[in-house]
Amino acid sequence: MAGYQPPSTVTAPWAALWISRQAGGVELAVEVVRSASSWSRMVGYMVGSPLTGLKVHDNSKVPYAHGVGIISDQLYEAAVANCKGDYVRPTNEMCANVLTSINNLMSEVDDENILDDKCAGRATPKPINGVSGSRTLLEHIWLNEPPAQPTINCFSYRFYLLNIWMNNRATRDALKIKKGTVGVWQRCNQGVFPYANDVPSSIGYHFNLTTRGYRALVFSGDLDLVVPFLGTQAWIRSLNFTIVDDWRAWHLDGQAAGFTISYDHNLTFATLKGAGHVPVSYKPKQGFAMGQRWLDNKPL
Repeated sequence: MAGYQPPSTVTAPWAALWISRQAGGVELAVEVVRSASSWSRMVGYMVGSPLTGLKVHDNSKVPYAHGVGIISDQLYEAAVANCKGDYVRPTNEMCANVLTSINNLMSEVDDENILDDKCAGRATPKPINGVSGSRTLLEHIWLNEPPAQPTINCFSYRFYLLNIWMNNRATRDALKIKKGTVGVWQRCNQGVFPYANDVPSSIGYHFNLTTRGYRALVFSGDLDLVVPFLGTQAWIRSLNFTIVDDWRAWHLDGQAAGFTISYDHNLTFATLKGAGHVPVSYKPKQGFAMGQRWLDNKPL
């Protein structure tokens, strides 16, 4: 792809991008862009709470949990000393025991928003190599069964209602869905996508796109333990881009709505203060303002 130049003519302000998880290497990102160019001049993309790989994000959960007071100094120091930076797959008994204690403590909070009550209707982490709480890439967000009924005070209550509404016959009739052609509707139903989850990291995709001139907005909720912002910051730093606008607050209605930092290659990272996983669902007003400013090519 040497000599590749992004499109100079823009007919649409932005285009969303979701990269197939089939095999093909990081050049697939550019092929997706080429396909998108047939109907729109893509100039950038947004990603919220983006999973980029088990190694990055699950390893960031331990320092995040320590920073917000879920685990003690002693446990964190024991994890650092015995796990040597790998909190996903322990290589010794001491590390495994410490991670078991840490995961037990993290299980006491709602990992999608650490300040929320734990409720039904959330995905449950599955053990990997004997360590409870670890997950494969994307495993936690696919809900292949209808959600359990949470109490009305729970954030996940909306998902329960959504499931009922989408499977209501009146809704299906209004959507002109012919009886017998579509099964039970499920939120985030992975079964309809014939993709193999065989991409261990998507960092290369981001590097490929941003270094070819495509703008990127990456954002996280600061209360998200599923994909902690520490891990997102870590993989962004691994790109070795130069900072052009250092860490600062961004504001809405005279209040800090989050924090942001910008790099060369038109890469911007931002947090939504007080938001959990899928942050714009927790802070829609702030999320809309953030997105609108970015689409207008204005600083947050």
